[in-house]
Amino acid sequence: MKEQDLLLTLRRDTVKAFEQAYDAYSEKLLYYIYSKTGDKKRSEDILQEVFIDFWSKLDRIDTSIYGYLFNSTKYQILNYYRSEKVKEKYLIHLSNFLQDINSITPQKYLEAKEIMEQIEALVAQLPPQCRKVFTMSRFEHKSNDEIAEELQISKRTVENYITKSLAFIREHNISIYLVISYLIDREP
Repeated sequence: MKEQDLLLTLRRDTVKAFEQAYDAYSEKLLYYIYSKTGDKKRSEDILQEVFIDFWSKLDRIDTSIYGYLFNSTKYQILNYYRSEKVKEKYLIHLSNFLQDINSITPQKYLEAKEIMEQIEALVAQLPPQCRKVFTMSRFEHKSNDEIAEELQISKRTVENYITKSLAFIREHNISIYLVISYLIDREP
């Protein structure tokens, strides 16, 4: 079926269009995903995510269905690699933590727990969008570009939210500000 016919079907019958798009493109996309991941099970999971996303946005697609699916596929592959990178980073931190666990005294543990509770309390007071951007930046270690793309806002807006968050935290607790500013990874 031609792309234009599939777009017309999409306007009349979304279920039929979904099925036709799946039949037409799933094999090509699966092959592409597998060529990037080398993992059959993971490739199938990514393909499923692509088509779930496609289904949820059927009403907004008005150009090339294949183009949309291919871009979604690339995005899902990037998410996969980002997720793997986060898992790897977490395992390294966990390994370091387990190695250092003998040197952690109950006093140090309580101090760290108290600081984390103070950070969480201050972050909870931020406006919702500001809190979301700040959390993505400081705790999920996403770059400003990644945040801007994910939230569909400008990079400058992301920078403003982070600056506003840090100013709020500095104003309310300078020691917590120093912890957040210097001990938590920041974008270079």
